[in-house]
Amino acid sequence: MTTGEFGGPFDIVFTNAVLLHLTVNQLDDVLTKAARAVGARGLLAFTVKEGEGELRSALEVLAMKPKIVSLHSYAATDALIDELEANPIKGAVLHWWLGDVTLTERAVHLGCYFSVNASSARKSELMTLIPSDRLLTETDRPFGDRREGAVRAPGIVDGVEKSLARLHGTSTSEARLLLWQNLSRLVRDVGCSSLLPREVRAWLAVAT
Repeated sequence: MTTGEFGGPFDIVFTNAVLLHLTVNQLDDVLTKAARAVGARGLLAFTVKEGEGELRSALEVLAMKPKIVSLHSYAATDALIDELEANPIKGAVLHWWLGDVTLTERAVHLGCYFSVNASSARKSELMTLIPSDRLLTETDRPFGDRREGAVRAPGIVDGVEKSLARLHGTSTSEARLLLWQNLSRLVRDVGCSSLLPREVRAWLAVAT
């Protein structure tokens, strides 16, 4: 893993319980190579262990080389926010966020974005705590879109858009434009547009 390239391009590169064996410098090199191995529409995913320094090391790398990163914090929301406050980064997107009011306010203060699926979008108490300009969509298949009917696939986020439109008193098209504008701002702030497919960059330019 620490010598040579990974090959590719692959649809996904997933490292599970691997990064704990690396130093910070090795982690930087491995994540960079993994990112190169993922195709334009691919996914780079890795797990870290709470309390073992892996997340901190990953955040240190991301602080030096910003990327948009989706952070899943089930049963560890307070630990995640503590680490982000100690090691702030650009591009943090909180996946299926379950934090309480205080943790959500801390996350907003840190500049985090929140990816919302059809299930979480129905939790109006949580949604009212998140500024509309920090919202993004996700499907989180098959768990986050169980009520979406027969058409359930990545990219099918109509139900999320409708829920957010109702919550904010706008039309679905206005909610969709807002979400694209949010993504455009996030990409611009992180400085990672060159990593996106050409057609996505074109859509983001229109939404700006």
